[in-house]
Amino acid sequence: MRKRNFIRFGAIALSLFSLASISSCGGNGVSNDTLVIGMECAYQPFNWRANSESEYTLPIDNTNEFVDGYDIQIAKLLSEDLNKEVVIKRIEWGSLIPSLNSGEINMVLAGMSSTADRRESIDFTDPYLTSDLAFLIRKDNLPSDNSEENPATYEELLELFAGEGLICQSAVVGDEYIDTYFSSVDSSIIHNNPLATYPLAALDVLSGNSFAMPAELPVCEAMVNINPDDLAILYVDQSFISEEDLEGLSVSIGIKKGNDELKEELNQSLAKISIEERARLMGEAANRSASNA
Repeated sequence: MRKRNFIRFGAIALSLFSLASISSCGGNGVSNDTLVIGMECAYQPFNWRANSESEYTLPIDNTNEFVDGYDIQIAKLLSEDLNKEVVIKRIEWGSLIPSLNSGEINMVLAGMSSTADRRESIDFTDPYLTSDLAFLIRKDNLPSDNSEENPATYEELLELFAGEGLICQSAVVGDEYIDTYFSSVDSSIIHNNPLATYPLAALDVLSGNSFAMPAELPVCEAMVNINPDDLAILYVDQSFISEEDLEGLSVSIGIKKGNDELKEELNQSLAKISIEERARLMGEAANRSASNA
């Protein structure tokens, strides 16, 4: 009888210990005491592998390499404000959410948009950058009257893209927009097979294989900075984009469902970063990404 009671007590104690451990990790497998961040390290200007260590970089875990980008500057500010160490893990785009849910990381800070589909499997913080949709295009294909002050209307885009191919990185909102707003509306607009990264898609545009690439404006700016003689930004009137898809142009930090403690901490810390500071950090990251091409 005593032996049974001891076993039962031990099992209860072990269960309580396990619950306490899960609570301290937000149910993630890694402690909330450390910001364990997953990113591609190949998504300019949000994050990319840097040529060398600098004041802007952080080391990539289990490598001798470093990563720079807008996401890294946000990570540094969060680390300083929350007094928490940052660990950067390089994970391919399609594996970021599974890695979050498996507990390998406790944050996805990787230029990821909070879409309805993604919110079914993970939670998101408030946005840490809000942007516009733009297109990367060859300079010789850019309409002469297009500018930030005179963006292309939806009708003008359909006319410009008729009979042409559009391309994007796989598994991002821009790739979804090709179907939603263009190839499903005009069957002559071709949705070319998406590529693994934005830089690869930009090279496809540069080569003339694809006509244009939709992306957040900062991404297009970074690609133009790399190839300023041949590439340009096609500015777009945003009025044709649905409210839900406009939300997809903002980027937020992905958090495992149930890790409310970390989510609240991050939201409070992000609120301290002004819109002006965010814009400055992104502009500087876009310029640095060009020199690391």
